[in-house]
Order: sequence, then C-alpha cells, then structure tokens
Amino acid sequence: MISGMPLHHVGIVLPSEEDVETLMALLGMREDYRGFVPQWSALCIFAKADKGSLIEFVVPKGGPLERFNKGAGGVHHIALEVPDLAETMRSYEAQGMKFLEKEPIKGAGPFLCNFLSPISTRGTMVEFVQLI
Repeated sequence: MISGMPLHHVGIVLPSEEDVETLMALLGMREDYRGFVPQWSALCIFAKADKGSLIEFVVPKGGPLERFNKGAGGVHHIALEVPDLAETMRSYEAQGMKFLEKEPIKGAGPFLCNFLSPISTRGTMVEFVQLI
C-alpha cells in the first residue's frame, strides 16, 4: 500500500449545473476549472473556497451516474493524490484488488485517474489521481 496520500478532492454528484451554482454560492466557493469525462458521461466542475481542498461537482449527462442515489445525487467519492498512478495500481492489484478501468484515464482536470472497485473498499468509492 502507498502511504501518506493527500486528499485531492471530494466528489459530489448533483443533477444539474444550476444545482452546482446554487451549492457553490451557499458554500462561498468559486469555480476553479471544469472538464468532461466521456467514459463516465459527466461534466465535472472543480470548485474551492479561499483555502482548502477542491470539491468536484459531478453533473451526469446520461450514463450510470445519472441514477446515483436515485437521481438525487450526493457524496460520491474521495480522491487521493499519488505520485505514480500506474505504480499505485500495481501495488493494489498485487493485493487482489481491482480497479474500474484497466488503465488510468484522463480526468476532468490536469490529472490521470482511476477508481478502486467499491468491492475492495466495502462500498466506499476511492479515486486515485496523478497530476500531469
């Protein structure tokens, strides 16, 4: 296992961009950047306050995330930053754990990413990100 992985972001699924704007205003956050992940059919809006970690607001545009929490959305995952995603994957796979993707994918920001299968984490969605 890799130790000392800092939190990169927390992912929250919301049904619409309007819901994202409302929640960002309520929390005093501003958009930092955004991107679209075709593998997950999701618009991802990264926001932050003046200090602290990012929150990724995920807006499904079809696909499986559209039904997350019966369409209501909610907290979806935590993302941990690693220096070498391929090595991280090899380390966890050597312990019998699986990832959702066979290879790292380009995330919605300046990073590569992959999720541990929730079977390996007792249902908690854990994403690993490597900055590029």
